[in-house]
Amino acid sequence: MNKEEKREVRSIHYLGSKLRMLDSIEKALMEVVNTSGAICDLFSGSGTVSKYLLHTYDVISIDIQEYSKVLCEASTSFINLQTPVDMLIESIKKLPMTSEITDAFKPLVAYEKECLVSAGHGPIHHLYEIIEHGSLYIYEHEKSSDLSEALEKAIKASLDKLYSNSNIAIEDSMICRYYGGLYYSYKQAVDMDCIAHWVFEQEGVLRTKALAALLSTASDLVNTVGKQFAQPLKVRNSKGELKKSLLTKIVKDRSEDVYLAYQRWLNYYLSIEQTQHKHIVICDDYIAALERLKNVPLAAVYADPPYTRYHYSRYYHVLETICLRDNPKVTTTFPNGKGGISRAIYRAGRHQSPFCIKSEAEEAFDKLFQKVKELNVPLVLSYSPFDTSKAVTPRLQTIDQLIEKAKQYFEEVKVVSPGKFTHSKLNSVDKNFESNDEAELLIVCK
Repeated sequence: MNKEEKREVRSIHYLGSKLRMLDSIEKALMEVVNTSGAICDLFSGSGTVSKYLLHTYDVISIDIQEYSKVLCEASTSFINLQTPVDMLIESIKKLPMTSEITDAFKPLVAYEKECLVSAGHGPIHHLYEIIEHGSLYIYEHEKSSDLSEALEKAIKASLDKLYSNSNIAIEDSMICRYYGGLYYSYKQAVDMDCIAHWVFEQEGVLRTKALAALLSTASDLVNTVGKQFAQPLKVRNSKGELKKSLLTKIVKDRSEDVYLAYQRWLNYYLSIEQTQHKHIVICDDYIAALERLKNVPLAAVYADPPYTRYHYSRYYHVLETICLRDNPKVTTTFPNGKGGISRAIYRAGRHQSPFCIKSEAEEAFDKLFQKVKELNVPLVLSYSPFDTSKAVTPRLQTIDQLIEKAKQYFEEVKVVSPGKFTHSKLNSVDKNFESNDEAELLIVCK
């Protein structure tokens, strides 16, 4: 993999990825930067922009999500590790805890394997039941009586083995208990738990890169439409019939080898070359983070805030939980606690961005413009326009509204188009989410 290829790797399947806009973003920044200092990449997400700009500038990456911090640090830091990656993988497989976690979930893994095999030439409902009702977290907290006898027997057997083993810490089974069966096969979730145990025993840069490789693996292997975590697969149509058309995808996704995928990603993160430019990552709210930069030499701010009512945390809550490893409470379907546990296993207290709330978006942008103006540096803002005559998801602000707001703080405001393209559509429910031909514009303020 050469330098250019490395700069364009998509570390996770990210909503509104800037891969096709990188040159345009850099060009817009170069036109307004007239002093030395770092570029602040605000709302840095998966770190694609930060990594690209780091070849030219010092960069400060800011995002409130922990997974973003991990990805940004791992994608730009350097480590001289002498141990070959294949040896690291083999050492994980041979860890005593790997054996213990694997043994605890043997009944479920064996049962799902039978379901996968039988679905290839016979009934599919056993396999589909795992996706619909196989969540261990929901089973433990709601004691559903809708399970088939075979699935419930396998779940009970695994949970009994798990909780009778005092050597296994509660966090060591977190991925399988929360997401096994639902987003991944049980085996995949168990393998990721085993890797996570090893990851969190590491320190410093190695731990960061090892965790980022696990996040990338989790993003690549998730068994959903669009490789996101906003909702699990819906295996029934509007008539309540099982969707046979999903079978090929389900079998393919759930047959992917976690260790092979993890080895590829760990190789990638460990091969990141050293750069001459400095990189700082801040995990904080955008207002607090910009306040912290008042005495830091800056050249410009690039900001990529959310632009619809869909909170980004909804799409990446699994990655956030893997990073935090905190066994969180899970939200209910309705805020009043009724309706049962959310089938997507959304973590309670996940970040709700004001840029995604209609009543708060205008003030959020006002604060953004104000805080950047106080830093006395130019701002390049990415935002997506929308045509009110088309069936697209409305943005929380129009381009005209943002221009007028920016003019209250900046002397010169112009709009630059990076070209016509469409962002990838993550799922069928949000199929119109980003269907405008001119998916994004740059509002340049100085």
